[in-house]
Amino acid sequence: MNIHGYAPLPGIGQSAKISDAGKTTTAGSGNFAALLNSYTQQVNHDHKVADSAAQDLALGKGGNTSETLLAIQKADLSFQMMMGVRNKLVDAYREISRMQV
Repeated sequence: MNIHGYAPLPGIGQSAKISDAGKTTTAGSGNFAALLNSYTQQVNHDHKVADSAAQDLALGKGGNTSETLLAIQKADLSFQMMMGVRNKLVDAYREISRMQV
């Protein structure tokens, strides 16, 4: 399922597989940093599209008001989602750093 240009995360909703060594591996063998980078670039792209649509509308170069507002809302929602993920990652890092070894 593809919602507004966002592909589903690989490995989400798929059961984990147990290898012979007993380690858990997910179905998607993607790199977590590359996945975060990809979604950060998508958020950046959404903001550039929204900025461009807003400037075109303001300068009278054409463009539909509803499409411009939709692009702005999409950019805002994707940014809020990215910030939520960032906050969860920071919370997880803080929790791990508080663990005693």
